Amino acid sequence: MKLLHNKYQKHSYRSMRIAEELKKAISNILQNQFRDPRINAFITVSMVKMSRDLSCAKIFISYMENSILLKKKIVHKNINDDILHILQKASGYIRRVLCQIMQLRKIPVIIFYNDNSLIQGMKIVQLLKKI
Repeated sequence: MKLLHNKYQKHSYRSMRIAEELKKAISNILQNQFRDPRINAFITVSMVKMSRDLSCAKIFISYMENSILLKKKIVHKNINDDILHILQKASGYIRRVLCQIMQLRKIPVIIFYNDNSLIQGMKIVQLLKKI
């Protein structure tokens, strides 16, 4: 039973290491190499979750538009959907760049998800300021 536990523990440690490296690499790609005129936002990768077999990566992103950074307003849902759709379409390009950067046997399939924790945090801070 201990041997089985150690096997899963090593796997989870490896997936955590790969997830952290993917997070750094994808953040770097989105900030420095990915240029799309339709996206006028500052995109950050907040979390990466790997599947057990390391074939799929869920990338959680948060972003703020430049106009939102200036006016301190919250992003609308249709803009969220547009940015996620554009990034999902560009996932092939991002995987190709990851192949050049990372030394993995197989680069995982990338799926982007919206991370609302930044927006929720801003709402909580505004509510606390009102009190």
